[in-house]
Amino acid sequence: MNSSASTPDSRRRLIRRSSAPSAPDPQPLDKPWWATAVWSGLLAVIALALMTWQVLVSGPFVAWDWSVHEYVDPQVPDGWLLFALDEVSNVGGQRQHTLPVLFAVGLWIAYKWRWFRPLIAICAGLATIFFIGYAIKFGLARTPPADGIDMLHGDGQAFPSGHTANATFTWIILVIVWLGPRGRHPDPIRFRRWLAIAGAWILVTSGLMVLLDYHWISDIPGGWALGALATSATVAVLNAPPTRVAHPSQHEC
Repeated sequence: MNSSASTPDSRRRLIRRSSAPSAPDPQPLDKPWWATAVWSGLLAVIALALMTWQVLVSGPFVAWDWSVHEYVDPQVPDGWLLFALDEVSNVGGQRQHTLPVLFAVGLWIAYKWRWFRPLIAICAGLATIFFIGYAIKFGLARTPPADGIDMLHGDGQAFPSGHTANATFTWIILVIVWLGPRGRHPDPIRFRRWLAIAGAWILVTSGLMVLLDYHWISDIPGGWALGALATSATVAVLNAPPTRVAHPSQHEC
């Protein structure tokens, strides 16, 4: 008997594989693949550098910090309301909440496409926040408002706000990898709609950091700039020319 002869089961498996839908072609970009990431990343770097310099020299950028702190400090609630607001802000930007969501979405898309580019892109953004963010935090060592003093090279990591950076990166990137031109389900209309919703959620999360007196108000734009830089790194990896063809799993959803 010829051992190479195919059985009915093997023929059925072959038919299922050949009839499985191919991965959706990414929407064509209306500019070079690197343009969006490079220009947005450059703007984020310039903004973050200027803000860091202003914190170092106590420039106009930080002029409102103490006044805002004096206003919000007596207004910070306690009890159940403080607990509820803390939980809202934690869901928005605390790593314990955002990292599982990012990795779950990245792994799901990688599984469905049999292609790890989205997950690698997310890791590139997270690495940007970690290395650049902590380099600035430890370099400045700015004390938080809770210490009752605004000083550098003390015992703090206030600038830039890592919470705000995490929120900015997480919710923008989730929209990009799901609905963007190189996302799981490209849809320009839904992409713009959910991008606006993500932006509003980021503002809420960032605002709570100031209203609950966890951060100086100037820490927040620093977090936005750091999150935007991380987003640019992820977009660069997503938009880079593919090194292989993505193949979805057999069961699409």
